[in-house]
Amino acid sequence: MLSIFKINTNPEKRYFGFDIIRAFSVVLVMQMHFLQHFSQYLGINYFMLPLPDPVDMFFVCSGFLIGYQHLNEVHKLDKITPKYTARFLVMRWVRTLPSYYILLTFLVFLFALFSKKLDIPFRNYFFIQALYENRSKFYRETWTIAIEEWFYFTFPVLFYIITSLLKVNKKKSFLIILLLYIFVCNFLKVYYYYHVFPSHTFDQWTKFREIVVLRIDTIAIGLLAAYVCYFYTDFWDKYKYKFLPLGLIIYIGSIMFYWTWSNKIVTAEFATFYHYTFYYLVSPISIMLCLPYLKTIRFKDNFVNHFILFTSLISYSIFLLHGTFLLLLFVLVYMAVIKNVYIVYALWMFTTFFLANIFYNKIELPIMNMRRKIIEKLNLNENQSNNLR
Repeated sequence: MLSIFKINTNPEKRYFGFDIIRAFSVVLVMQMHFLQHFSQYLGINYFMLPLPDPVDMFFVCSGFLIGYQHLNEVHKLDKITPKYTARFLVMRWVRTLPSYYILLTFLVFLFALFSKKLDIPFRNYFFIQALYENRSKFYRETWTIAIEEWFYFTFPVLFYIITSLLKVNKKKSFLIILLLYIFVCNFLKVYYYYHVFPSHTFDQWTKFREIVVLRIDTIAIGLLAAYVCYFYTDFWDKYKYKFLPLGLIIYIGSIMFYWTWSNKIVTAEFATFYHYTFYYLVSPISIMLCLPYLKTIRFKDNFVNHFILFTSLISYSIFLLHGTFLLLLFVLVYMAVIKNVYIVYALWMFTTFFLANIFYNKIELPIMNMRRKIIEKLNLNENQSNNLR
């Protein structure tokens, strides 16, 4: 039965703790989106549930993995060149963009087929649907991808400018960039709180949380974790068992504070200000504190771990397929055919995993495996030395 969930990879070389978070976060996203569409039939408001924020989890882990790999790579280079910047972009863009554009274009033509009108969402193609204001209407859930893509673009460009043009060493450059993200984003959150969303309603907050320039700092917290892990390894390892309970306490406390605020149990102005501004700083930091322990978790050959790894590997395909495409399809199934929410839920979950597995193996993985060939074709490899400047 284990073979059902086996994908050709080497789990022993992976940070399995991060696979756990990635799998958990994508499944949690699915549950939240299902509740969003079916809450009226279940008689609940999913925004009022004390659920963890899966986006925070994914962003912090993503920032750590990308940042740590980046530090390992630049350690081998004498200097940062445009080739390195281009190589970084190829590695990230070939991993994410083709699958996204395939699904986006498919949905555009699918909606055109039913509406008899071709409406091309150019903002989604250029990831500006929620860059500085939330205009996200089509394929709404991909606001998270927009944040990731702007990070993928700005991070290596800033690193090249600061190291090569401003002549700052690599260690300081990395720190400057992550602090720049954190400072600018949090400054903008305060500005938006007073000047862009002055009514401070909960509905405005749900739009506020999706804006790119306000959320890149969540990924930067992952960069901060990578910085500490890489340059201060002894400190990272020494306190992992102390950081874990501290992080969990802060994170759970943050969730409960959100629950009391969203349910209007706490109505103080400070609570509203906090959730518009520092909530998305405190929550990622609490997740960051759990990373030293998570990094030590290793894969064990059993059914549960295979399923977690399987879910983690196909998580991007799950995310692309589960919402605007499959969830809306099953809303129609519920309205027209099956009047049982739980049966529809089970069918939707099975269909999502089934199609995501096919999409990953037939489209996402083959394209992803082309990255090295593309880099060689574009002559983006460089001679490497062992010199961290």
